[in-house]
Amino acid sequence: MPEPRVLLDTNILISGLVFSGGNEHRILRLAEDGEITLVLPEFVLQETKRVLAERFAGYEGLLDVFLSKLNYILVHWGELETILPRHEGQVRDEKDIPVLAAVIANEPDFAVTGDRALREDLRRCEDVSGTKICSSRQFLGEFLGQA
Repeated sequence: MPEPRVLLDTNILISGLVFSGGNEHRILRLAEDGEITLVLPEFVLQETKRVLAERFAGYEGLLDVFLSKLNYILVHWGELETILPRHEGQVRDEKDIPVLAAVIANEPDFAVTGDRALREDLRRCEDVSGTKICSSRQFLGEFLGQA
Protein backbone atom coordinates (compact mmCIF):
# COMPACT_ATOMS: atom_id res chain seq x y z
CA MET A 1 0.00 0.00 0.00
CA PRO A 2 1.46 3.41 -0.93
CA GLU A 3 2.21 5.81 1.87
CA PRO A 4 -0.52 8.38 2.51
CA ARG A 5 -0.18 11.86 1.02
CA VAL A 6 -0.41 14.47 3.77
CA LEU A 7 -0.84 18.19 3.13
CA LEU A 8 0.54 20.39 5.90
CA ASP A 9 -0.18 24.04 6.51
CA THR A 10 2.37 26.58 7.69
CA ASN A 11 1.73 26.30 11.42
CA ILE A 12 2.23 22.53 11.42
CA LEU A 13 5.45 22.81 9.43
CA ILE A 14 6.89 25.56 11.66
CA SER A 15 5.94 23.78 14.89
CA GLY A 16 7.45 20.55 13.63
CA LEU A 17 10.72 22.22 12.70
CA VAL A 18 11.12 24.37 15.81
CA PHE A 19 9.68 22.23 18.62
CA SER A 20 11.16 18.72 18.68
CA GLY A 21 8.87 17.35 21.36
CA GLY A 22 5.48 17.78 19.75
CA ASN A 23 3.08 15.93 17.50
CA GLU A 24 4.02 18.14 14.58
CA HIS A 25 7.66 17.03 14.85
CA ARG A 26 6.49 13.41 14.91
CA ILE A 27 4.67 14.01 11.62
CA LEU A 28 7.83 15.44 10.05
CA ARG A 29 9.76 12.39 11.27
CA LEU A 30 7.23 10.11 9.56
CA ALA A 31 7.94 12.00 6.34
CA GLU A 32 11.70 11.69 6.83
CA ASP A 33 11.30 7.96 7.42
CA GLY A 34 9.29 7.61 4.20
CA GLU A 35 6.12 6.49 5.96
CA ILE A 36 4.10 9.41 4.56
CA THR A 37 4.50 11.69 1.55
CA LEU A 38 4.11 15.37 2.28
CA VAL A 39 2.12 17.61 -0.03
CA LEU A 40 3.62 21.07 0.36
CA PRO A 41 2.14 24.08 -1.39
CA GLU A 42 4.67 26.62 -2.60
CA PHE A 43 2.98 29.38 -0.57
CA VAL A 44 3.31 27.29 2.62
CA LEU A 45 7.05 26.93 2.05
CA GLN A 46 7.41 30.67 1.36
CA GLU A 47 5.43 31.62 4.45
CA THR A 48 7.36 29.12 6.58
CA LYS A 49 10.68 30.66 5.49
CA ARG A 50 9.40 34.15 6.26
CA VAL A 51 8.04 33.26 9.70
CA LEU A 52 11.17 31.33 10.67
CA ALA A 53 13.31 34.34 9.72
CA GLU A 54 11.07 36.81 11.59
CA ARG A 55 10.20 34.86 14.74
CA PHE A 56 12.77 32.08 15.10
CA ALA A 57 16.13 33.58 14.22
CA GLY A 58 18.68 30.86 13.66
CA TYR A 59 16.10 28.34 12.44
CA GLU A 60 15.85 29.68 8.88
CA GLY A 61 18.00 26.90 7.42
CA LEU A 62 16.00 24.10 9.02
CA LEU A 63 13.39 24.04 6.27
CA ASP A 64 15.93 23.50 3.49
CA VAL A 65 17.74 20.83 5.50
CA PHE A 66 14.45 19.06 6.19
CA LEU A 67 13.29 19.22 2.57
CA SER A 68 16.61 17.84 1.36
CA LYS A 69 15.94 14.65 3.36
CA LEU A 70 12.69 13.61 1.73
CA ASN A 71 10.64 13.20 -1.38
CA TYR A 72 7.59 15.43 -1.33
CA ILE A 73 4.96 16.76 -3.69
CA LEU A 74 5.38 20.46 -4.40
CA VAL A 75 2.16 22.29 -5.27
CA HIS A 76 3.02 25.25 -7.51
CA TRP A 77 1.07 28.53 -7.38
CA GLY A 78 0.19 28.14 -11.04
CA GLU A 79 -1.80 25.00 -10.26
CA LEU A 80 -4.03 26.98 -7.91
CA GLU A 81 -4.43 30.42 -9.48
CA THR A 82 -7.32 29.51 -11.74
CA ILE A 83 -9.35 27.84 -8.98
CA LEU A 84 -8.75 30.41 -6.21
CA PRO A 85 -11.57 32.80 -7.25
CA ARG A 86 -14.13 29.97 -7.23
CA HIS A 87 -13.55 29.37 -3.53
CA GLU A 88 -13.76 32.88 -2.13
CA GLY A 89 -16.16 32.97 0.79
CA GLN A 90 -15.84 29.26 1.55
CA VAL A 91 -13.39 29.82 4.41
CA ARG A 92 -13.65 32.42 7.14
CA ASP A 93 -10.13 33.76 6.73
CA GLU A 94 -9.32 34.89 3.18
CA LYS A 95 -5.67 33.94 3.60
CA ASP A 96 -6.79 30.30 3.91
CA ILE A 97 -8.30 30.17 0.41
CA PRO A 98 -5.01 28.86 -1.07
CA VAL A 99 -5.01 26.01 1.48
CA LEU A 100 -8.54 25.08 0.44
CA ALA A 101 -7.55 25.28 -3.24
CA ALA A 102 -4.48 23.08 -2.63
CA VAL A 103 -6.62 20.45 -0.90
CA ILE A 104 -9.15 20.48 -3.74
CA ALA A 105 -6.53 20.41 -6.50
CA ASN A 106 -4.37 17.66 -4.98
CA GLU A 107 -6.86 15.52 -3.05
CA PRO A 108 -4.37 14.41 -0.39
CA ASP A 109 -5.35 11.59 1.93
CA PHE A 110 -5.00 13.95 4.91
CA ALA A 111 -4.85 17.73 5.40
CA VAL A 112 -3.32 18.61 8.75
CA THR A 113 -3.77 22.07 10.23
CA GLY A 114 -3.61 23.55 13.70
CA ASP A 115 -6.28 26.09 12.75
CA ARG A 116 -9.57 24.87 14.18
CA ALA A 117 -11.71 27.28 12.14
CA LEU A 118 -9.96 26.19 8.95
CA ARG A 119 -10.55 22.52 9.79
CA GLU A 120 -14.26 23.25 10.27
CA ASP A 121 -14.41 25.21 7.00
CA LEU A 122 -12.62 22.48 5.03
CA ARG A 123 -14.93 19.81 6.42
CA ARG A 124 -17.97 21.85 5.37
CA CYS A 125 -16.75 22.49 1.83
CA GLU A 126 -18.54 20.33 -0.73
CA ASP A 127 -15.50 20.32 -3.06
CA VAL A 128 -13.33 18.63 -0.43
CA SER A 129 -13.98 14.93 -0.70
CA GLY A 130 -11.82 11.98 0.15
CA THR A 131 -9.44 14.06 2.27
CA LYS A 132 -9.51 13.63 6.02
CA ILE A 133 -9.17 17.01 7.70
CA CYS A 134 -7.48 16.82 11.08
CA SER A 135 -5.22 18.29 13.73
CA SER A 136 -1.76 16.84 14.23
CA ARG A 137 -2.99 14.81 17.20
CA GLN A 138 -5.95 13.46 15.24
CA PHE A 139 -3.69 12.53 12.32
CA LEU A 140 -1.24 10.67 14.52
CA GLY A 141 -4.10 8.89 16.28
CA GLU A 142 -5.51 7.70 13.00
CA PHE A 143 -2.21 6.95 11.27
CA LEU A 144 -0.50 5.25 14.20
CA GLY A 145 -3.68 3.79 15.69
CA GLN A 146 -3.18 5.73 18.91
CA ALA A 147 -6.14 7.91 19.83
